Amino acid sequence: MLGKLIDQELEFMDGCFSIILKDLTKNEVLYARDLDRQLPSASTIKVLIMVEAFRRMLKGCLDMKEKLRVKKEDKVSFSLITEMKEEEYAIGDLITLMMTISDNTAANLLIDRLGMDPINETAWSIGLSNTALRRKMMDLDAVKAGRQNMTSPKDMQLIFEKLYRNAILTPDACREMLDIMSIVIRKDGLIRDLPVEVRVARKTGELDNLNHDIGIFFMGSVDYLLGVFATGLKDNVEGSEYIARLSKIIFSHLTEVKEETE
Repeated sequence: MLGKLIDQELEFMDGCFSIILKDLTKNEVLYARDLDRQLPSASTIKVLIMVEAFRRMLKGCLDMKEKLRVKKEDKVSFSLITEMKEEEYAIGDLITLMMTISDNTAANLLIDRLGMDPINETAWSIGLSNTALRRKMMDLDAVKAGRQNMTSPKDMQLIFEKLYRNAILTPDACREMLDIMSIVIRKDGLIRDLPVEVRVARKTGELDNLNHDIGIFFMGSVDYLLGVFATGLKDNVEGSEYIARLSKIIFSHLTEVKEETE
């Protein structure tokens, strides 16, 4: 029934969609569409950067209180840090800025500190076969040269689910990473039409005509993962609107099912 509702809604949407919907409580996939499609990751790659930072911290070779200096050449677009006068930021604060407001300068500072190769090695070690960090944020020359950051819906599902099941690093680290992603800044996409009290640990990603949004919805009696990856859109406003509509349909259906079984 729910799959039919999603398919019917997609018939009225332009673009190409990959979708994963999974009941994490029952470990049951409720809907899956084109999960192996390799796509530009946009800012969803920042989840992997965060995981590598926590891995290094647990190994004792990274201190979350360590401060990184921001040089003029470090500053890029779509960044609060770029607009601020502070010259140093603690690594823990950079992670929070990178994940909650998708700060690109924060991400680049962390990439420089952690290194691309170790980040990619961590991706492979946890089974992300279609994910690769090949450039820093807003490096348009790298994009023109064909060095795009890549992932797939299946890989993003895997990393989120491993965080949920405490299967990456320690349970405390997994909970802390999910807590960071639960800080609500952007109220569009997956959570736009949901009640404000619903906790969602999520990460978005946008490029021209591309919208990604994936998150874990903590509902008490049932937790579920929903990821929508859309390409070939007219614009990003349209993409965010589509994602919001799909999320509302799914939330309403699962909420109704829960009420019927109580």
